[in-house]
Amino acid sequence: MIGTIISAVAGFAGSAIPSVIDIFKQKEMNKQQNKLIELQADLAKQNVELDLMAYNEKAVDKEHARLLEHSTALAKETGFFGGVRKSVRPFITYMFFALFASIKIATMISVMDNGGDFLSAAEQIWDPETEAIFAAIVAFWFGSRTIEKRYNRLS
Repeated sequence: MIGTIISAVAGFAGSAIPSVIDIFKQKEMNKQQNKLIELQADLAKQNVELDLMAYNEKAVDKEHARLLEHSTALAKETGFFGGVRKSVRPFITYMFFALFASIKIATMISVMDNGGDFLSAAEQIWDPETEAIFAAIVAFWFGSRTIEKRYNRLS
């Protein structure tokens, strides 16, 4: 009777052990599959970011081409209205610069008339907003694309 019980237990264990091993194998395969899915998701995210960067670069290039095309078309126009169209941007630029300079000069005169010295007046008129405006203007007129290309080449 004990022999029968032992053989029954051995038979059960013999058939159950491969099933238990298969369960552990399946669990390990599921872990690997999950890790593979995570890696694929990360790769897909990086691809989307690269595609977005490429799209943005193409958009900047297209905008630059359109601006050059517009400027070329304006330069070819003749006559009174052609001259007026050519002078709109420079005129507005000069007027805003004159207004900006007038405000800064008036501020400096006001500070110095109220007992301030030149350095304190200069600190007051050369604030972070003025620095940002100055940097934007210089970058626009003197090669923001050149600076950007040099920065991209260095990084």
